[in-house]
Amino acid sequence: MKMLPHTTLLATSRTYNLHGNLKLTIDVQNNPYNLNPDKLFEMGVRINKKRQFLFISRLLGKHLPVDPSLSLGTGTVLASMLMENEGLPAHPQLMDIIQMIDSGQSDRTLSLSSLKYKVKLPSNTVFIGFAETATGLGHAVFNHFDEAQYIHTTREEIINLSPSFVFEEEHSHATSHRVYASENVLKEAETIVLIDDEITSGLTLSNLIISLNEKFPKKQFKILSILDWRSVENINNFTDLMKQNGIHAEIISILSGQFTLHNTATIKEEVIPYLKGGEEVHVSLEDDIPSQCTTPYFSEHAIYSTLTGRFGLTSESHAAMDDWIHKLLEKLKLDRDKPTLVIGIGENIYIPSRIALALGKHTKIQTTTRSPIFAKNEEHYPIKSKCKFILPDSNDVEQYLYNVAEHEFEQILVVAESVKNKETWSPLLSYLHSKGLVTWLSLTSPANRGGLEDA
Repeated sequence: MKMLPHTTLLATSRTYNLHGNLKLTIDVQNNPYNLNPDKLFEMGVRINKKRQFLFISRLLGKHLPVDPSLSLGTGTVLASMLMENEGLPAHPQLMDIIQMIDSGQSDRTLSLSSLKYKVKLPSNTVFIGFAETATGLGHAVFNHFDEAQYIHTTREEIINLSPSFVFEEEHSHATSHRVYASENVLKEAETIVLIDDEITSGLTLSNLIISLNEKFPKKQFKILSILDWRSVENINNFTDLMKQNGIHAEIISILSGQFTLHNTATIKEEVIPYLKGGEEVHVSLEDDIPSQCTTPYFSEHAIYSTLTGRFGLTSESHAAMDDWIHKLLEKLKLDRDKPTLVIGIGENIYIPSRIALALGKHTKIQTTTRSPIFAKNEEHYPIKSKCKFILPDSNDVEQYLYNVAEHEFEQILVVAESVKNKETWSPLLSYLHSKGLVTWLSLTSPANRGGLEDA
């Protein structure tokens, strides 16, 4: 494993005062690139009795706006670790990307160049990214491999389509993961690579691997994660379970260690009202958006893009998608020198990240989320403000968007996957319109499979 050429190792233990008497101590035990943990995550409080803490990523662009160079670069680091694990050379720009992440200073030229590097793995490989946070991360890892396929699990229940399989994540606020890709993709795989942003106990991994092995036996599993916080007991349980089922499973992480939770806390938060539609939002639709690779999947209550990986995505389709994004960007009437926030919706993370990367050095990426996080306007606490709305084209699913009020953006680009009823988008668009000039992009517009709409 390549090491970052630091002369001094960083502190390995730290205690976070989360809320009231709720405290958490982390002990870092494996940090091969000697990355500063503060560059990787901050600690927050979950509004969830099952687990009251949350590792809030400073890299993914889910709960906090980040530079897309950092989010996509994180996928490159994990991809490189997999390359080395498989006996291949590391990504040639790995150490430059590591230094970019450790400094927090983006390098768009480096990012655009590094994304072009691709290799073929020695076995037939399928990549699976975990919803909702790691769908974009999984896609960013998959980007570096030829002759492979990508799937992301989904929280969405697609009414008129049966999933290949379902598994549960007990501690989560939304427990069911569904996979809608063709069973043949998994039947033909020799290696399945699972990608998540964080492993806490390994229980979710165990559920998924056992479920996959029962239906698609005799696969080897590689698990990639930014953080791995499993206790010694968790590690032993995971190892024993894999042995009992005759499964080869290997976990690879950028940083690993253990944490200790001290006490619990009573979380009292004022009721946050749902966003309401303000004045009527004007929407215009252009008809000349490129239609390559954008045939959607129509469901009873939503339209889903086939580009995200929810239904499976091949390396060839991914390469064509890159070309489609470039053509799409040519149609966007945005000033690339202005501070801009690109907002993806829910599980749609990777495409907004690639759009943000191409828009200019003053652009950041963030997505809405189902995850209810406690907000408080205190120094050193990451989530200071939030808004809540009902996700359009869904079964009354609550969505949150954090810290938009804490930043100044002159332009906001909303990248939606499904837009069936424009009126249901009014609450979110009206709220964002008060923060900056809003452009609204629908990836599955029935008219052109990529309609550009201005709010």
